[in-house]
Amino acid sequence: MARYGQVFTPPGIVDRMLALSRNIGRNHGRALDPACGDGAFSARLPGCVAIELDPAHCPPGALNIDFFAYPEGEQFATVIGNPPYVKARDILPETALRLGSSLLDGHANLYLHFIEKCVRHLAPGGELILITPRDFLKATGAGRLNTWLFDQGTITDFEDLGDAKIFAGATPNCAIWRFEKGNASHRLHDGRRMALSGGQLMFTRGIYSLPLASVFAVKVGAVSGADEIFSNEEFANTEFVCSKTAQTSATRRMIYLDREGPVAWLEQFKERLLARRVTRFDEANWWKWGRRHYVSEAPRIYVNHKTRNARPFFQHPCNNYDGAVLALFPHRATLPAADLKRLTEMLNEVDWGELGFVCDGRFLFSQRSLEQALLPEAFAEFAVKGLV
Repeated sequence: MARYGQVFTPPGIVDRMLALSRNIGRNHGRALDPACGDGAFSARLPGCVAIELDPAHCPPGALNIDFFAYPEGEQFATVIGNPPYVKARDILPETALRLGSSLLDGHANLYLHFIEKCVRHLAPGGELILITPRDFLKATGAGRLNTWLFDQGTITDFEDLGDAKIFAGATPNCAIWRFEKGNASHRLHDGRRMALSGGQLMFTRGIYSLPLASVFAVKVGAVSGADEIFSNEEFANTEFVCSKTAQTSATRRMIYLDREGPVAWLEQFKERLLARRVTRFDEANWWKWGRRHYVSEAPRIYVNHKTRNARPFFQHPCNNYDGAVLALFPHRATLPAADLKRLTEMLNEVDWGELGFVCDGRFLFSQRSLEQALLPEAFAEFAVKGLV
C-alpha cells in the first residue's frame, strides 16, 4: 500500500460495479482494468486486459507495467476498476515523469490522473466504471478535469457511499460511478441532471441557476496555528465565533494580537510559535496568528466548514470568526435585519445534499465550493448583476 497506493476491492463492491455495466457481456468490445491488484475485476471478465504495476500482486496473464506507459491508442468498450489513491508527493518518480496532463497540476492525486487516462482509452460509447473518493466533484485541482468530463460525456450513475468503511486502513469518502463517453444528455439513469458550475460537478433534480457568488462574498476565518496557546483565559482579549457557536451561541475567547506587540506570557512559547506552518514566522510576527479573517462590520451569515446541524447557516453578533467557520457577506451590504434573517432561512432551506455538500449526514463546505455553488432562482432578488 505504502509504495503503490493499492487498497483491494471487496467482493460486494465488485458485484455492484459490474452490475452498472451496459456493455459487458453484450459483445460491445474489450474491457480494461488499469490497476487490477489481485484480479478482483479482471478475473470476472474473460479476455479483460489487466494491468498491475506491483509485481507482488500482479496476477497471471496481467501486464506488469505502469498504466501510464500503456499506449493511449488502445481503445475499450469498458474500463472498470479501483484506481490507487496516492498523494502527489508520494507518486513514484518514474510514474510522475509520464504524467503530462494539461487538465491537472502537480498537486493532483494519482487517482485523478487515472480518471483522465481511463476516459482517453474509451471508444465512442464506451463506459468507465470506478470507485474513487467523491471529493473530485468539488476539488479545486479537479476543475479543468471536471469541465473536460462534462464535455466528453455523462456520468450516468453515481452512488455516494458516505462514511462506509469500504477499505481496511483507508478512510476517504468514496463513490461508485459510471461515465459514458459521447453521451451528451447529462442525465443520470435515476433522472437527476449532471450540472457543471465553476469546475464543480453536481447531480440535481431541482433547478439551480443563480451563482451563489452573485449574492455573497465567502470569507474564511482566522487561524492561529496554536489554539492551545492562544486560548489562555487570563490573557485572552478577543471573542471569536467558533465551531460550537451554532449550537450553543457561545463564542471562544482568544489572545489575538494584530497591530499590538507580543504579550510577555507568550515568550515561553516563542520557539513553538515560530515553528508553526500556517505561514512564515520570524522575529517580527511570531506572536501573531497565521491567518487573519476578513475584518468588517458588515452583516454576514456564518456556517461551519463541517457540521451535522440540520440547519447549518446561522447569525451571531460577534464579528470575529475562526478557521472552523466561513462567513457569507451579502453584496447588498445595507440589507435590513429582517432580510438578512430571511436570507439565512432561505440558505437553510436549500437542498445542499442534492448539490453535493452532504456526505453521510454531514455538511462539508469550503470557501471555493460555496463560491461556485448554484442557488435556486428565489435568491435573485438579493443578487448583484455583473459580479460573475
